[in-house]
Amino acid sequence: MLPYIKFNISTNGLGQSQADIQKTPGLLVTGVTVTGDDKVFAGESYQIFSLQEAKDLGIEASGVNSFAYKHIKAFYDYAGENAELWFMLITSTMKDALDKDIEPNFAKKLISDAAGKIRVLGVVKKFEGTVTPLESLDKDVIDAVEKAQELADYFTGKYMPFRVVLSGNAFTGNFTTLKNYSLSNYNRVSILLSNTDGQKDASVGLALGRLASTPVQRNIGRVRDGAVENNSAYFTDGSKVESLSTQWSSIDGKGYIFLQNYAGRSGFYFSDDVTLTKPTDDFKSLANGFVMDKAMLIAYDMLLEFLKDEVPVNTDGTIHPSIIKSWQSAVDTQIRSLMVEPGNLSDVNVNINPNQNVVSTGEVVMQVALLPVGYAKYITVNIGFTTNAE
Repeated sequence: MLPYIKFNISTNGLGQSQADIQKTPGLLVTGVTVTGDDKVFAGESYQIFSLQEAKDLGIEASGVNSFAYKHIKAFYDYAGENAELWFMLITSTMKDALDKDIEPNFAKKLISDAAGKIRVLGVVKKFEGTVTPLESLDKDVIDAVEKAQELADYFTGKYMPFRVVLSGNAFTGNFTTLKNYSLSNYNRVSILLSNTDGQKDASVGLALGRLASTPVQRNIGRVRDGAVENNSAYFTDGSKVESLSTQWSSIDGKGYIFLQNYAGRSGFYFSDDVTLTKPTDDFKSLANGFVMDKAMLIAYDMLLEFLKDEVPVNTDGTIHPSIIKSWQSAVDTQIRSLMVEPGNLSDVNVNINPNQNVVSTGEVVMQVALLPVGYAKYITVNIGFTTNAE
């Protein structure tokens, strides 16, 4: 068997009821080929750093690719010029674009062409024609979820991990029949159900801009980072988000991200960073997923130096203490420097069981325990009058 390094990622360790590795975004968005020299071709991957570069490719506000322009502009309006964006114009459904096993393999090609740099992939299809609803959304959205998870799992096995944000197209407005993802296991996928223009697609470009601009541990809905929209926010059925404010908790509980406002604050904020999985899954949060992806790649980079290396052993075949100390220190120091000190993690502990017989097995098992940051999602204040202020 070919020597390898394998990571078994735990999903239940928490017991829940900008750095060397960036959250580089990728975008799959409906569009068509533009004729002419140096113009955009559908199905080809492009790396850009400004809205002007997209315009130069023929993606313009009033042209045939106005839909793609809208999302790319929203990304740069938030992330700013010089932000890296990989994108591809797609001519298929979201489901087919994400399916790694059928041609033309749009998403698979984009991730591969970016050489594993993409950490979050946004997928949005222009909604046209009559809706084919399934559990209160365009059927294509529901069908795309499983393909997105399969694709993300596939590339994680190749050390190219990423998370997916799907556009929750054509919400019917019926929250009671909206699919409940709190019983699912799609922990690398999120669905965004809101936009800022009242159309049938979600503001995926805006979400990518926010995610690309914040560190890996940051919740997309962090209020201190400010509103992402000043004027209006809608669900993808065209209704203002305020019209369903009494159902926000229910929609959140079913696993969806949307835009909301707060009493006493102007503007609109992302509701949370939930993924389409059980509440007990460590990766119910996009942020936890980004943190794990970064830690895994740091550990992989350090351990790759040791792959197929000689390992001095004791007389009983177990690993020599000096090797244990060296390997533990290499991974611990790097994660501590690149993640604990910048605030991505609270702490890290790296441990190698000294009783492993590497002579017999050829395998060294390392335990990396990550202590994440906490999040103030629920703040309870007991307030009242008193007769004594001491």
